[in-house]
Amino acid sequence: MELLKRKWMLPLIAVLGLLCLVLIIKLKPATEHNQQVRPATPVNVIAIENHSVRPTITGFGVVKPDLLLQAKAEVSGRITWVHPALKKGEILPKDTLVMMIDDKDYQLALKQAEADLLVSRTNLKEKQLTIKNNQLELKLANEKLKVRQAELKRFSSLNKSGSVSQSRLDQERQTLLQQQQEVQKLENQRTTLPSELEVMKAKIQIAEAKVEQSKRDLERTRVVLPFAARISAVHVEQDQYIGKGNSVFDAAGIQKVMINAQFSMDQFARFARGFGKSEVSFGNGADFPVMSQVLDKLGLTATVEVAGSSFKPWQAKVERFSDSLDLQSRTVGVIVSVEGSYRQAEPGVKPPLIEGMYMQISLQSKPSEFLVLPRFALHEGEVFKVSEDNSLVRQKLDDLLLQGDLALLKSTNSQGLKADEKLIVSDVFPAVNGMRVEAIEDQSTAEQVNRWLEAMQ
Repeated sequence: MELLKRKWMLPLIAVLGLLCLVLIIKLKPATEHNQQVRPATPVNVIAIENHSVRPTITGFGVVKPDLLLQAKAEVSGRITWVHPALKKGEILPKDTLVMMIDDKDYQLALKQAEADLLVSRTNLKEKQLTIKNNQLELKLANEKLKVRQAELKRFSSLNKSGSVSQSRLDQERQTLLQQQQEVQKLENQRTTLPSELEVMKAKIQIAEAKVEQSKRDLERTRVVLPFAARISAVHVEQDQYIGKGNSVFDAAGIQKVMINAQFSMDQFARFARGFGKSEVSFGNGADFPVMSQVLDKLGLTATVEVAGSSFKPWQAKVERFSDSLDLQSRTVGVIVSVEGSYRQAEPGVKPPLIEGMYMQISLQSKPSEFLVLPRFALHEGEVFKVSEDNSLVRQKLDDLLLQGDLALLKSTNSQGLKADEKLIVSDVFPAVNGMRVEAIEDQSTAEQVNRWLEAMQ
């Protein structure tokens, strides 16, 4: 104890402790890093494959008839007969007589017009006869004038010899003047008669037009349906007086319906990137191609089905693109048509398409080459793949075209992905670039992708 109380003992103990610590560190074996401490993460993978796929986008639209008729009365009068089936919702065939208007006044007007035409034609014949008579009278008058001129010459000679008095010569000169006046009168008639003849012909044309107009008015008293249609509204009743231009009924054609399908701008832009530049070329702007020719080159087809139902779909024809964007929804319009939906109707399975039905439209283009990925392999715009050294690589992707359970990437714009690379299809957390992974082939997922592809064809 006494030793510990000495002043030099405490520093001595500190120095000895420090020496012991240095010896322990020096004598400790070197730490070795074990590369196998963290094992590789097992992941399910499938091989990325290139397929010929017909890309499809989905839009929505409302059915509208191709033909809409808002029938108006073309003549006025009392309605004498209405077809018993002219009611809202009824379907009537083409050329059905649906209504008659009292035609007595129009029959009288036709008879009057026909009588006026007959008078005009008779007057024309009389005028033609007058022209012929004028030609004959003018010929005779000219012959008489020649005789009078010869007589005046003869009387003048006799007057000089004293055989004929001056009064007789003057009388002969007066006769010649009268004959000249007659010839001039006939010449004037010959000049004016052709104009009068043309006036007569014009009057005949006017009379013929009135007859034709009267016949048309008479026909218009019988209202006939111009095409097979479904009646959507009736505005008149039997014995009602109707004025010219008043609404009679509304009808919609049943042969063909139109749907203006709306697609989002982003969705349609990705879909349209598959169009070839030459297929949608408009040349120098001076000679625009017909829209049907452009659509034929693009190979666009469409199917339509009632949105949210299990009814069978209809095959549709792509008619044209809409003329403008929808200002509210900012969507692109593609107009498609369906013909003969009533003929194809199956009760409870495939109803006919009528105005106002809300439809889902699938627009499909011609086949093109795509890298095909399962949609669930996407992680906020990225996919995970396995490199050749079995490490995880995060790959950012843009311009993917989503097709149901699949995502399509244009082969010519693969953005770093290649066919036969290994795509991770299982969940990985955390997914760190460069982390070691153990790739396990997922045959069931590969088969499922093939089934999805078959369903798209």
